[in-house]
Amino acid sequence: MPSSLRSCLTILAAALLMTSVAFAFSAPLSDEAVREAYFLGQRRDDRTAELLETYRRYSPVPKSGPHVFVVELFTPYAQAVEASSKHSAGYSAQQASQDYKARGDSLRLGVYVRYTPTYGPGFPYSPNKFFGQTGTWRDFQVRLKLNGETRESRSVRYEGTRMGTGGGKGGGSRSTGFIIWQEYDASSSSFTDATVEVDTPDGQHVVVPFDLSRLR
Repeated sequence: MPSSLRSCLTILAAALLMTSVAFAFSAPLSDEAVREAYFLGQRRDDRTAELLETYRRYSPVPKSGPHVFVVELFTPYAQAVEASSKHSAGYSAQQASQDYKARGDSLRLGVYVRYTPTYGPGFPYSPNKFFGQTGTWRDFQVRLKLNGETRESRSVRYEGTRMGTGGGKGGGSRSTGFIIWQEYDASSSSFTDATVEVDTPDGQHVVVPFDLSRLR
């Protein structure tokens, strides 16, 4: 191999490695990273949306049962970007830094479940459909593995989702599903990969991998 070509390949490999390291998951965030997240969130444009999409994975609709539509895993950096995007004029980089310190370092896991024609309020759902289950978000088993080791969440909460039914002013809405939120400690930055496992009450086993070496 010509020495000039070998040199070019060496430089390219080094550049790719530096890029990988620069955008790898890390905690706690540096002051520079928090400031960068603040400005990216303030843009509230396609660039902001595209960045946050890298933390989400989508699953196809199953033949029957609930649809685990989206699984998202937000790092401290992604949470800082999202938090900034929700504030309009008057929100400063200093406030963003204070909010980050108050929020702390965590991995926020969100599992979005959609109702389908065979699961949810859209059909005469019976708690006896799946033996021993009640037909609620509590029947879903959600686990996060970091570097192959199952972690215990430090908080769990539920949020219902709804969609407007139209009809103009005063129109109603209908329930479309729910989100299961879990939060995990992220004070260590030694994690390189994450896997989310979701077991649904009808026997689905959804496995979603995340390459933390490629997520900020």
